[in-house]
Parts: sequence; C-alpha cells; structure tokens
Amino acid sequence: MNRKILVAGVVIIFISLIFLLIFNFKSVTIAKVIDNGNVREIVVDAKMFEFNPSIIKVKEGEKIRIKMNNLDVEHSIYIPELDVHIHDEGEFVAEKKGNFTFSCHTYCGSGHENMKGILIVE
Repeated sequence: MNRKILVAGVVIIFISLIFLLIFNFKSVTIAKVIDNGNVREIVVDAKMFEFNPSIIKVKEGEKIRIKMNNLDVEHSIYIPELDVHIHDEGEFVAEKKGNFTFSCHTYCGSGHENMKGILIVE
C-alpha cells in the first residue's frame, strides 16, 4: 500500500514538473528567499535570455547571497554600479540605495545583450 502511494506521489510530481516546463510558469518579482542568519539568499533561475526573477528587491545594508540556477547554458550576473560579478554563487552587501541594472556577463547566444534585470535597493 505504501509503495503505491509513493509511486503515485512520484508520478504526480513528475507530471507537475513537465507541465511547468512546458508552460514556463514564472514569477516576475518574487525571489525564492532563504534567511540564513544575517545572509539573505536569493535563487535566480537563468535561461536564454531571461532571469527569473528579473526584479529583485533588497534592503540597504543587507548581506545578499545570490545562487544561480542555470536552466540551459552557463549564465552569470554582473552589476557594474556595485562591482558585483556572480557566476554560480556569490555574496555582496547592498551598500547604497537605488535601482541597478544587472545583466548576463557570460555570452549565451544571439539574445545575450537583452538578458537584463533590476536590483532595487530600498
């Protein structure tokens, strides 16, 4: 009986994942955030040619860890005004308020130059 429930659960999860991949459901402004003590962890899904979330809101003075989840090829995040370069994972402190454009800093194809997002430091 337990084995049947386990198999049914795995099948439901598999079908759900396929459904999500096919229909590309995404959140535009909500990041997956994990509070690890004093570090706010944000997971960013990256694929040709978009970030999800593409808008990230943080507080001034907050220590941020961004983890890249590359869904197709290698991507990275570059925030020139804050001198932040993140490949797989990286940390920085949001030291000044403002809106900062971030972009993919690893060439990923013909739409690479349009792969951008915004970091909002409040």
